[in-house]
Amino acid sequence: MENKKRINSRYLASGGILAAISVVLMFVETPLPMMPSFLKLDISNIPALIGGFAFGPLVGVLIVLVKDLIHMTITQTAFVGELADFLVSGSFVFCASLIYSYKKSRKRAFIGMGCGILAMVIVGAVMNYYVLLPFYAKAYMPMEQIIELCSQINGLIVDKLTYVIYGVIPFNIIKGLVISLITALTYKHISKIIHK
Repeated sequence: MENKKRINSRYLASGGILAAISVVLMFVETPLPMMPSFLKLDISNIPALIGGFAFGPLVGVLIVLVKDLIHMTITQTAFVGELADFLVSGSFVFCASLIYSYKKSRKRAFIGMGCGILAMVIVGAVMNYYVLLPFYAKAYMPMEQIIELCSQINGLIVDKLTYVIYGVIPFNIIKGLVISLITALTYKHISKIIHK
């Protein structure tokens, strides 16, 4: 019983620290060339992926949730950005850490991250097309204006579908690759600290 309490306390403490780091990293963001200005690359999901690898997919997704709930207090996107991040990043972290949890090996981590990127791309494309973009257009800015702004940056974007094809999909691939690469380079060192 005492051992179980110690494990639960470690999960809670480590998850809390990773969530706090995730919140801080959320403010370190950069725009990407040829991408709409509101699609900014940040590395705040690295702690969530590390937490998912170390403690399981539920912990990883909870870290994403905590980060997005905190970000809601300063949102500039009528909560659409936070919802989008939770759905897209949550699918990436959940898928990658679920696959890794079955057999913890370097190969399995790379397979998990590859499948996580695929999940991120699919969820991002479907949710943006059917839910997020229409909701954002109603709550914040007309669809025509969104497409116009995107078109000024990337001439290939002329409607909702091309926004998803030339904006959302490439952005999520790049983001997934960057997060996966940094996690692959740092996870073993961090996991030694976490599991002490």
